[in-house]
Amino acid sequence: MRPALLLVMTIAFATAGCTSAERRGQQLYAERGCAVCHGADARGHGPAATRLDTAPLDLTQVRAYRQGASQDEIAASIRNGSGAMPAFRDLSGPEASDIAAWLVSLQQPATRQP
Repeated sequence: MRPALLLVMTIAFATAGCTSAERRGQQLYAERGCAVCHGADARGHGPAATRLDTAPLDLTQVRAYRQGASQDEIAASIRNGSGAMPAFRDLSGPEASDIAAWLVSLQQPATRQP
């Protein structure tokens, strides 16, 4: 199967149950280069990940968020930067919020430590 077709099918399947904000967020995540570091699935293994001094976070894991894992907190982290991630001030508040909505939809609950 051709890679472009596979990508389109993967995105279509992944967004089947998404809200419109989540769909816009997933599209903005890809368009704005988030996937270059964090990967298309937001698990922290994008094509540039191995070249970075600090490994990108797996954004599907609630425990990865240093400044909070709610939609508003993630949007603020995107716009203001967090740790090694630079600020993306060129994103509007609603754009950052849509990306955050998609990331929240991917979150897996933190596992409890015994």
